[in-house]
Parts: sequence; structure tokens; C-alpha cells
Amino acid sequence: MSRWHFAQNGSVKLNGEWSHYPGQLLSPDELQEGQGGDYIKVPGFWKNHGYLKAGHGYATYRLIVQVDAPAPNQLLALYLPFGIESAYKLWINGEEKASAGKVGKSKAEMEAKYLPQTVIFPADDEVEIVIQVSNYVQRTGGIWDELRLGEAGEVTEFTTMRLAQELFVAGGIVIMGLYHLGLYFIRRKDLTPLYFGGFCLLFGLRSLFLGEVIINHIFPDMSFEIYKKFEYIGQYFGPALFLLYVKQLFPKETHKGMVRFGTTVYGVLGVVVLAAPTTIFTPTLVLTHVLLLILAPYVVGVFIRAAIRKRDGALFCCILFLIMALTIFNDLLYYNNIIPTFDMAKFGVFVFIFAQAFMLSRKFSKAFYAVEDLSNKQARWSQELEMTVDERTKALKKTLGDLKDAQRQLVESEKMAALGALVAGIAHEINTPVGVSVTAASHLNQKTGDFSAILQSNKLKKSDLDNYIKLADESSHIISYNLKRASELINGFKLVAVDQSHENKRQFNVKQYLQEVLISLGPKLNQTKLDVQLECPDDIDITSYPGAFSQILTNFLMNSLIHAYDPGESGTIRLTVRKETTGLWLKYRDNGKGMPPEVKDKIFDPFFTTNRGGGGTGLGMHIIYNLVTQSLGGKIECESEPGQGTAFIINIPLEE
Repeated sequence: MSRWHFAQNGSVKLNGEWSHYPGQLLSPDELQEGQGGDYIKVPGFWKNHGYLKAGHGYATYRLIVQVDAPAPNQLLALYLPFGIESAYKLWINGEEKASAGKVGKSKAEMEAKYLPQTVIFPADDEVEIVIQVSNYVQRTGGIWDELRLGEAGEVTEFTTMRLAQELFVAGGIVIMGLYHLGLYFIRRKDLTPLYFGGFCLLFGLRSLFLGEVIINHIFPDMSFEIYKKFEYIGQYFGPALFLLYVKQLFPKETHKGMVRFGTTVYGVLGVVVLAAPTTIFTPTLVLTHVLLLILAPYVVGVFIRAAIRKRDGALFCCILFLIMALTIFNDLLYYNNIIPTFDMAKFGVFVFIFAQAFMLSRKFSKAFYAVEDLSNKQARWSQELEMTVDERTKALKKTLGDLKDAQRQLVESEKMAALGALVAGIAHEINTPVGVSVTAASHLNQKTGDFSAILQSNKLKKSDLDNYIKLADESSHIISYNLKRASELINGFKLVAVDQSHENKRQFNVKQYLQEVLISLGPKLNQTKLDVQLECPDDIDITSYPGAFSQILTNFLMNSLIHAYDPGESGTIRLTVRKETTGLWLKYRDNGKGMPPEVKDKIFDPFFTTNRGGGGTGLGMHIIYNLVTQSLGGKIECESEPGQGTAFIINIPLEE
């Protein structure tokens, strides 16, 4: 290179034949040109053994470079790349300048490390470069990447630019991965950002372990074993996530079996990486190359099918994936020392990931605009609905008011009908004692006239006087008893009638009042064969609405007479009352027909009746429910089974 001017022509790649001393670790002082050595192409791999240990061993490289006459104090620089497997020591002009790891003649002696670096040294007419290399941890070994020689400033700028590029690419990919993972955690229904974010994160982190090995600047003491595991995990699990991403992106164009095959193989290889040492899992890299040759055309086919079916973004994905696939194939050939290019995959993947991120962002943007448009429409619909609801509410309120008025009228009609029936029954019942009293009084009056005529004719006998006195005594007794009976009926009727027509709150004795109600219902009950029993202590005095109690008991009895028993059938109705700490407990029970569940569930519904054809209004039990829950503030429950009778249990809170 005596005619090469670094200042004008730039740095030079030291590609070509180097002196090679396999199986020897020689220092510059120990080297004798041509003695025990040969020549080897740099960059290039060792191939000393079988497949698994093709690159195991150690050797010394030597190159003498003659350069143009250097200027005074001129500095040159030698760039040592990532691809020196997997430990080295460097001398320049007999002086040790750099090393990576520890060179050794066995696995136990050596320590592996990737450490790209730039070595600066004073320029001279001749530059002797001696490099000792050893490898017992990787399948491949040797110097398989390009060394570069040039002016210190130019080489340093070259390495700085490489570092900046890789930081930019790795940082961008990692940030995009984290961004899409964040999108997934915000909305977990869609798995697309999860798979894409995981793929980006793994590939971005893996790029920190290649090229300028940025991870060394962060963790300089990381062991080679852990370093390799992180590198390979990203290389195996990343494609598996990418396959799942493609399946999620175009599910109808993707074959589930193919995706399952790819993810299974990559998953198994990833487990091997986690569990095995580097000497075991690094040879598996060739399997991923073969798998990539199978899956890459398949994924292209998926994108093409999706593009033909006019799936959104499919053609764009297809073009970008082809570009990324070409850069990955370039790296496969480059890292296997088949073509002299450079590491392109990270740039291809970056472009693809950036484009995919743009597509996903576009998708989310469309979704956002759709949601925004839907929100505007919803707001408009809500406003219209609110107006409609307001109008309908007004109409419903009016209808409800009319229904309440109608219900109130029906309830009042029902109450007045019950009161009318009560009046008719009382009138019929009073007619008997009053009629007997009138007959007895008329008979007494007639006998009194006869007695007066006998007395005036002076024909009065002792027997006549005795008969008259006896008749008068019997007649007065009959009149007195029947008038007392009529008086009791009238008093009971007055009390019940007033309580039923006016909601008067007063203090009363429960047993006495319920007995009066039963007396007032006597005319109706006397026409049946029913035995009505009242079980109530004598000392229960409460302050409440007696009319409500009267209406409740009346409706219960009428309901039993109509529904629980057939005409002429005998039965027992028992009303049990007791005072508890929480209030008044009442249980009304008949031993009649009972009710099926579908009737029992609707028993308190207004206008529900099983006797519509017989004139039933369906308001009797509803009135009871309203009186108990509204007027008396209590609770009512119904227990009934077909053939087992019916029971109503009422709990009413009481005032002190």
C-alpha cells in the first residue's frame, strides 16, 4: 500500500491472504516467516474439525503492511470488528495494543468475549499486525469480519458512525416495541400489538449484542454464556412472535398448521438455548437458517394472497417484507463468509418495523376517527333520544296519571261495592231480630187487649192473670233479646262502615275489632259451611288504621269464599294474631284448594284474577297489598301449594 494515500483515498479493508500459524500462539518475537505457517483468507472461518466443532482451536495471524511515507506525528488506526471468534490478542509493530477475553489453548484456559475496538498507533513505513485467536465456545472460529486500517480520525469517525447507526436502529426498534406493548395493555382484545411489540423488543435488544456490541458499554462484565443466550433467544423467539403477528394480521390467508409448525420449532430451539451451554446451542443456528428458507417464501405467499384479496395494507407489507427478507439473506451469506458485503438485516428490519408501526398507527388512527365519529353521532343521537324520551315521558306521565285515577276509581268502586254488600247483609241480618220483636210486640198487644176486655167484664180468673203475666214475660224477653241483637249488629256495622270509608287512625283492641268485623260478615259466612276461628290475645291494643284491618280481613274472607272452596264445601279458616317485639304478626290461613306457582307469583298484581268470567276485578289482593305496605308500612308474604291451602303472613310495625 506504498502508493495509497489515506488522506485522499480513506481507510482500507485488510481483506486478503494473511500468514497463518494454526495450533500456535506466537508473539511477534517468536514468529519466523515461513516456518510452520501457511496462508489463510481473511475474512474467513476455520474448518478444523467436524460440524459441531468446526471452528474450535487456536492460531496466530500475521500481516505486514507497507504504507506511504507518513507525515511527522501522523497517527493510524486499526479497526477490530465484532467477528473475531471468540478471544484475541493484538500486537502492532511488536507492541501489545489490545485484547478481547483471554486467549488459551483449551476451553478451560480461554475466556471468550466480543469486543469491537479501534487501536490508534503512530504511523510508520511498515506496519506489522500480529493477532492471536482462540475459540472453544462457538461452532465457528477465526477472523470472519473485515479489519480496517486508515488515519486515526477517519477510522474513529467510521466507528462512531457505526455506533450511532446501531444505537439509532436498536433504540428505534425497542421504543416501537414498548409503544405497541403499551397499546396492547391498554386494549387487550387485539393481540396484534402484543405479538408485534414482542417481536420488535426482542429484535431490538438482540441488535445490541451484534455489530458494535453496544451491550458491552452497558454491562462490560457480562459473561460470554449469558451474552450468547440473550443473542440467540432474540433470534429464536422473535421469528415465532412474527409468525403469530402475521396470523393475527391476515388470519384468513394464514394456515394455522404452518404457524404452529414454525412457532413449535422456534420454541423448542429457544428452550434449548435457555437450558444448554453455548457449545450445544450455537450449532442449532443452521436449523433456523433452513427454517427461514421455508417460512420466508410462505409468509411472502400470505402477503400476496392478502394483496390479491385486497386486504388493507397487504401489498405494502409484501413489498417491505421482501426487502427485509433480502437483507436477512444477505446477512446469512455475509456471516457465513460467502459474500463480502456488510450487516444489513438490522436496517431492513428497522424499515419493515417502522412501516408496520406506521400501518398499526394508521389502523389505530382509523379506529380513533371511527370512535370519534361514532361519539359525535352518539351525542347527536343521545340529544335526539333525550328529546324523544322527554316527550314520551310526558305522555307516559299523563297516561300514568290517568291509570292512577282509573285505579283509584276502581279501588273506590271495589270498596263501595264491598260496603254495599255489607249493607245488604246487615239489612238482611237485622230484619230477623226486628221482625221477631215486631211479631212478639204485636202478639203482646193483642193479648193485652184480650186481657183488658176480660178485666172490664169482671170475668177475670186467676188462671187468666197467670197466663197473661207469663205471656208478657216471654214477649218482653223475646223483644228485649232481639232488639239487643239488632243493636249489636247496628253498632258493629256503624263502626266498620265508618272505618272502611274514612281512614281514621285511632287506638283500638285488635281482638274486639276483628270480632266485630266477623260479626258484620256473619250474614255472608252463615250461608256457608266454613268455620272461621280467631286466635288473638285479649290485651293487644294498638294505634293504627282499623279500617285497613277491616278491609284486609274482608278481602281475605271474600277471596277464600270465591276461590278456595266450592259451593257447599266445608272448611276451616284460621286467623292468628300475636304481638312481637318488632310489631304485630298476623297469619290468615285456609285449608282450601291452594294455588299453583304461576298464580301465586301474580297474586298481588293489579287486575290479575282467575275469575274474570265470574265478575272478579283482580283488585282484592292488590288492595290488601297496598293497605299492608303503604297504609300500614308492613310486609306481606304468600304461601300456597295446590291442594294444601293458602296462607298469608303479615308483619306490621307498631307505634308505642
